[in-house]
Amino acid sequence: MGTEIFLPMFYMVLLTTVVFLLATSLRLKEIYLNKIMNKQGVDGEEFRHPPFETGSITLKNTQRNLSNLLEFPILFYVICISIYVTNKVDDYFITLAYWFFYLRLIHSIYHIFFNNLIIKGGYPVRSFIWVPATAIVVWMWIRFITIL
Repeated sequence: MGTEIFLPMFYMVLLTTVVFLLATSLRLKEIYLNKIMNKQGVDGEEFRHPPFETGSITLKNTQRNLSNLLEFPILFYVICISIYVTNKVDDYFITLAYWFFYLRLIHSIYHIFFNNLIIKGGYPVRSFIWVPATAIVVWMWIRFITIL
């Protein structure tokens, strides 16, 4: 037992790769296909770094989500590797890891395709998906430190 903790990590890497490929294809479409079809094309340089002022909302959301997937989940990867290295992998940690992945998957889908609902006060609905995922990683760290 122990290597099971790597499967949710693999799924996170797969999710990040899929979002990266989606962002790349959307950028290429905005740069090249829109120019060919006599639509408002943009210079490729505008799509190298955020913000994408002239891109579609789906492209903007995809690129922002990709940035999200390359930021906070690093703590998830580190805790999973730490749990494995110290031989502390158990079913509870594996369940938490899967729940983190599921929530991040739902967050990515919502962020990219449905990111238009705002709760009174300016809070996006996706924060109700992001906060539990964050709490899971924090709980994994707390539990790991306490069982060392």
